[in-house]
Amino acid sequence: MVKNESEKDIILFNYLTNNLDFGKKWETKKTRNKVISGILKETSKKNSGNRGEPDFIYINEQKKLLILLENKDSIKDHSSQDKDKPLHFAVDGILHYLSFFTCEKLTNKSKIVKSYLDGWKIIGLAVSGDVTDEYNHLISTFILKTEKDVSIIKDVENNNLLDEVDYISLFENIDLEEVVNKISISSSKINRLLRSMDSQKRPILLSALMICLFERTKINSFKTDFIKWDNEMILNNIPLTIRSLLSEEKIPSEKIETLVNELSFIKTDKTLKNTDILKDILEELSSNVIPLFSKKTNYDIIGKFYEEFLKYAGITNVKKGIVLTPNHITKLFTDLIDIKTNDIFFDPCCGTGAFLIAGMNVLLKNIENSRLQDKKNKSINVKRKQLIGFEINSTMFSLSVSNMLFRNDGKSQIHNVDFFLSEADKILKDLSTRPTIGFINPPYGGQDNKKNPTKKEIQFLEKMLDNVSRFGIMIAPLSAYFKDEIIRNRILSKHTLKYVINMPKELFQPNAATHTAIAVFETNIPHEGKKVTFYNLEDDGFILSKNKGRTDALNKWGDIEKELFEKIGHVDEHKDNIGLLETKISDDDEWIIQAHSDTDYSELTDKDFINNIKKQILFKIKQKLNLLDKEIDEITLMEILNENNISLKNKSQSKKHIKIKDLLGNEKTKWKEFYFKEGEDSIFEIQKGERLVTTERSNGDTPLVTASSKRNGIVEFIDLNAFRDTKKLNNNALTVDMFFNVFYHDYDYFSDDNVHTIKIKSKDLNPKLSIFIKTLLELNQKKYSFGRQLRLKRLEKESIILPVKEEGIIDWELIEKYVDSLPYSSSLI
Repeated sequence: MVKNESEKDIILFNYLTNNLDFGKKWETKKTRNKVISGILKETSKKNSGNRGEPDFIYINEQKKLLILLENKDSIKDHSSQDKDKPLHFAVDGILHYLSFFTCEKLTNKSKIVKSYLDGWKIIGLAVSGDVTDEYNHLISTFILKTEKDVSIIKDVENNNLLDEVDYISLFENIDLEEVVNKISISSSKINRLLRSMDSQKRPILLSALMICLFERTKINSFKTDFIKWDNEMILNNIPLTIRSLLSEEKIPSEKIETLVNELSFIKTDKTLKNTDILKDILEELSSNVIPLFSKKTNYDIIGKFYEEFLKYAGITNVKKGIVLTPNHITKLFTDLIDIKTNDIFFDPCCGTGAFLIAGMNVLLKNIENSRLQDKKNKSINVKRKQLIGFEINSTMFSLSVSNMLFRNDGKSQIHNVDFFLSEADKILKDLSTRPTIGFINPPYGGQDNKKNPTKKEIQFLEKMLDNVSRFGIMIAPLSAYFKDEIIRNRILSKHTLKYVINMPKELFQPNAATHTAIAVFETNIPHEGKKVTFYNLEDDGFILSKNKGRTDALNKWGDIEKELFEKIGHVDEHKDNIGLLETKISDDDEWIIQAHSDTDYSELTDKDFINNIKKQILFKIKQKLNLLDKEIDEITLMEILNENNISLKNKSQSKKHIKIKDLLGNEKTKWKEFYFKEGEDSIFEIQKGERLVTTERSNGDTPLVTASSKRNGIVEFIDLNAFRDTKKLNNNALTVDMFFNVFYHDYDYFSDDNVHTIKIKSKDLNPKLSIFIKTLLELNQKKYSFGRQLRLKRLEKESIILPVKEEGIIDWELIEKYVDSLPYSSSLI
């Protein structure tokens, strides 16, 4: 760095140099590259024609990568409204510099300069604030995209600083993003054209129109002539074309009639008869959608189109039980097991057919790469006999047929049937060969009762496993893996659970937000207490972007998937008992990693303790001023504190600050694990809260603690006398509720049956000890969400580590000494 740089420039330079992975060195203001320097000599932000100097420049000639970076001290200077003040704003400045690398500005440059820059990846970064402060910085990322001598500066909506390889990936994915964007625009447009039509009918019509536009070798007169027909002619030809095309594809006549009958509504739809909507949609499909299907890519463009269309129609969401499986997950299913060329895939809730297509692709690839004879007929057999799907929803069924049609494959064995009816059993029984592999993403949220008759996810799993001979894989909400013990035990009596892989919570966004896991079974072999591998895949590398959904914009999934298979394939080498573990599973055990993993103390920081000290101080102040039942904003609270001459001092009790990382990583400090299970060795006394019937309560002064993250868990104040003789009154104890919210109470309180009271058998708690224990316990909160609640049986399996002296006695003095060293500890009451 050069002299006179701002403090934020120095912080940013150090971050770029020390925290990120770049093959070359970042330069400040000027560059040694003569071509780039020659362009910058005329880029003054005053538009004077003099030299301009971005704050930072990165050049890698071998990879043809140029990154220009403009930095501002404060986030208020990140961007102007019109982005036309390059002197004063980071975004405005970087857009200014990028403009000099566009085709338009390079027109007057020499052929040597143009030739040199041909094929370069040019990126602009606008940064403001302190990049090391999570809440006090902004980042905008722009790329310069050039096609046919036209340059566009594109905001890629990335708000992070990345490694060099990730910036290169932005360009490798831009074409795919544009395809997704076109698909999204078309999906939105078609839904708008059909806005007067019921949302459940739109996909049925879309599927019909897609089938009518399908063309293999024989000329499709509908596709060539619809533009010349009137509305009546188009409507009349839709069912005729469907019957003709699907008959040629050897689709059974009863299925064809099912599809045609679903279309009966088009005959009476006045909007379709009296407007050009059908013709507009057909033109949109034939001009802007179907041509995209021929692009050579591993990405499922057809599937993405259906996904986007269903999203805009409002059909895919958890409440309706329909959650489409992302493309990389359907592919992951096929990678998790060994697939043979004669395997038969079965999906009892096939939706648009994504799992069947993933299975088909692997079968065809394996046949092509094999030494088998007659590969052509074997590939045909895959499409005709080795893909079996059930779909109860007629809308999704129609989409699955058209989806498979455009992939030139097995429409004939997709059935519009309920998996749990005898008709489905008969279809499976009549198959010449039993399915060998089952994939399923079942409807979410089923309860199997009168109010919600949809079967539970675990019921779908059991029946699927019972109907396949080799492997079964399911992705479902985490709750499916720890509820319904009777069904889960029954499954283990017949089948072996091999892996459970927790998926990122954002996996199904923006259509759904739910925690899920993938379970892999080997069927028809009883589990009998075997070990199961559990893995927590917290990040799949995908990024959620506006209008694009989640995409692998940074090309990270490939490496993440490799790491996944390396770890689950060599558990002993990689297990940490936090994100990866292996344990025996027996009856009544939960099938999720949260039930078996250790507490992750590596995440513990001094800030966690300090935040709890602050919360405790504020609670005690509000309690003293009788403000606990008042909803008060921060400014009002500050005014009340000033009026009462109450000040918070950022002072510690001791002058020497101790860091928790030093204590955890110091060999001189011994730590011991203590379980909460009652017994002679237990240091804890646990009392379960008691049910306090609402109708028996009356207002009073005694706090009632229940499951809540606010006000120390206090929900109301009740009359002490109403429960003095019948319920336990506690004091000077910690409480932990069903969501693992932990609070310290140095006052009398009642607690209900959603709360457990924790005391130390041989030690009286005080604010300092409670802050320490509370902070450690709260690291377990991530285990208790998504419907998994803390009950006594689970609490007894949890533990905490505490520092001990040589003889194994808890070092309470060291704990207090550590808390005393923290800011605000002097204000602990």
